[in-house]
Amino acid sequence: MAKDKESLNIPFHSPHLNVSTRRLVNEVIKSGWLTTGSKVAAFEDGVKELLDLKHALAVSSGTAALHLAYMLLDLKPGDEVIVPSLTFCSTINMIVHIGATPVFCDIDEKTLCVDPKDVQRKITKRTKAVVIVHFAGMPCDISALEKICKAKRIMLVEDAAHAFLTTYKGKRIGSHGNLTCFSFYATKVITCAEGGLLSSGSAEHVAQARILSLHGLSRGAWNRYAKDGSLSYQVLMPGYKYNLSDIHAAIGLSQLADVEKDREERQHFADVYRELLKDVPEIILPTDPPYSDSTHAWHLFTIQLRDVRKRDALIAHLKNVGIGTSIHFPPNHLQPYYRKCFGKISLPVTEKVGKRILSLPIYHTLGTSGVSRVTSAIKDFYNKK
Repeated sequence: MAKDKESLNIPFHSPHLNVSTRRLVNEVIKSGWLTTGSKVAAFEDGVKELLDLKHALAVSSGTAALHLAYMLLDLKPGDEVIVPSLTFCSTINMIVHIGATPVFCDIDEKTLCVDPKDVQRKITKRTKAVVIVHFAGMPCDISALEKICKAKRIMLVEDAAHAFLTTYKGKRIGSHGNLTCFSFYATKVITCAEGGLLSSGSAEHVAQARILSLHGLSRGAWNRYAKDGSLSYQVLMPGYKYNLSDIHAAIGLSQLADVEKDREERQHFADVYRELLKDVPEIILPTDPPYSDSTHAWHLFTIQLRDVRKRDALIAHLKNVGIGTSIHFPPNHLQPYYRKCFGKISLPVTEKVGKRILSLPIYHTLGTSGVSRVTSAIKDFYNKK
């Protein structure tokens, strides 16, 4: 009986590891070179080709990529950075670590991405950058935001932790030339277990970030210990320890061949979810991008409950029948630290959405039968009244 129950369990997420994952990781182990080396270079090249990126640097996490991006902006105390509250805290924490001031902006209720009109309202003489989050894999309105930033001569940074293979008006996220930060954390559509990547249209940006990512050294270990390398190096700036290892890169590298097929599967599952839940009036379903020639990555399938009082009960009900869920995200401007630092901030849409969002499982092994089981459990919950 216990075995049957276990076989029916639907976790919130399951990574897409395959036979080549073990092979590539074993190659790294047998090589004797575990840290940053040829596998990291191959992973960078593979992601660049897939996403049509000009320049890219693989790092130890999406958080590291954000920190490096903010460093490249040369932010100083007193500088303001406009950022949505509905994101994981690292998007905002790294602004604080730089010494700049996060200015929270509201979101669009349908896309859950930053509202360009509220970004425009929040700009002051101190604003140095705008950070946008492609929430759940939905692209932000990059054209509108780039127009605002260009008029005010401020930088635009894209947090693309959810947006691997998201397309905006025919171009992959990351290929628009802005500083863009990806995450390859364990729950992402492609994972290195831990990892991230910083891309930019500027070769100078990525070259500087590469130095910053490894203690500020003029050359990394792979360059120093190579057959034709030199053991000498210089410390050019006080850097960080943000380099990605070959073992982590091998895990990510093994998934690149399947990732486009996986996105198509998640699109299918999203369509099935929406078809099966369209007659449940208590739920607001996520939509496709409102822009032409654009695609959603469906990193998350996030529903909204009209009656926020039912969310905890629904989570408990789904957990009881073996279905995992998650909340993305508790709004950061309501978190204790930011309330203490910045006082009460009003973001009506973010606060409304933050109370009623719930993310359901969506990944390659879920299958339409898994989607059907999740939706049936949700319908059972609401039918009980």
